Amino acid sequence: MIRSFEFRLKPKAAQRVAMAEILAHSCDLYNAALQERRDAWKSHRQSIGYYDQQKQLSELRQDKDFARVALHIQREPLRRVDRAFKDFFRRVKSGQKPGYPRFRSQGRYTSFAWESPSIHSEGLLVPNLGLVRFKATRDLTGKVKQAMIVRSGDKWTARITCDIGPAQEKRAVEKVVGIDMGLTTLVALSDGQSVENPRWTKKHEDRIGTANRSLARKQRRSNNRSRAREALRRAHQRAANARRNYLHHVSKWLIANYDLIAHERLDVKGMAEMKFGKSIMDAAWAILLAMLAYKAENAGVHLVAVKPRGTSQTCSGCGAIVLKELWEREHRCPSCGLCLDRDLNAARNIKALGISAAGVSLQNVCVTVGAHKSQKPLPDPAPATLPDKETT
Repeated sequence: MIRSFEFRLKPKAAQRVAMAEILAHSCDLYNAALQERRDAWKSHRQSIGYYDQQKQLSELRQDKDFARVALHIQREPLRRVDRAFKDFFRRVKSGQKPGYPRFRSQGRYTSFAWESPSIHSEGLLVPNLGLVRFKATRDLTGKVKQAMIVRSGDKWTARITCDIGPAQEKRAVEKVVGIDMGLTTLVALSDGQSVENPRWTKKHEDRIGTANRSLARKQRRSNNRSRAREALRRAHQRAANARRNYLHHVSKWLIANYDLIAHERLDVKGMAEMKFGKSIMDAAWAILLAMLAYKAENAGVHLVAVKPRGTSQTCSGCGAIVLKELWEREHRCPSCGLCLDRDLNAARNIKALGISAAGVSLQNVCVTVGAHKSQKPLPDPAPATLPDKETT
């Protein structure tokens, strides 16, 4: 399993300047590699690959100023250009909107990386720069594969990617739950419980709106505008931190209390382009599902994705089709008389589909309704601060 650990760096003033210079150098190298590929195709209909451009680094590094940045770091912008073109041709082949690779401004190039980094107890050894200390909030496990340094405003973080070995064996299934994700409630569970949707964007919209209006009044390319842009970034970051922190609590609670979790296989990106897109992105269903995926793999929990078609319109009691509009929040079955919340009905259908897809026998499954005695209480919306954490 591949896991990424994130730590807040504590660089010295000179190291901050040096890392900013590395970022600027990497951005220039990325743009130069992209320009070379474009010009080669327009002029000579010639395709240039990653290894062709990598060979040119040896010649360029004869210049001492160019060679101040380590070779391992200089290769990463070339990999990014190569991935950008591969993704472009993949989208062309599949009929999607291609999106030709674009140049990056230095304000939008915010990270650099290298392979096989050296990690010490005091910090991270950056090539040609030295030891940069970080706040060690946990022990690294597994084999270190890659290090990435990311700048976010005036903060610097290190993301250490590790191979932590094979996944855990799946544990015996006793407690099963189906979850239906929505906007009224973030998650409706098949046992009757529900997780609140805090609507973080709405809670932070006053701060974000104030920062937006302040930015709009500033003169372009001025220092005041740069400070206002940073204030707006921090306002959005507070909302994002609060959202991710809450989703970590929710996903951890689900993994701790259930052995099999069934959820809908949602096209969140496509749904966000339709009605209620802003609310869908604020709820961050995709982030929650990603957290559930890697935490379930690490804990040996079964995570099953089922087709969402018909889960809201099918009666969980008798299987009859009961058509409902989106605004109808209650399920009333004329065949069996079942009456319950629409999301709870969908969650029960998702649970049944998940049990069928996982091949679990109902005789071995706990089918009680409501919270189990051993369960901890549902997580409440957490503060807006987000501690250092393990990420996917």
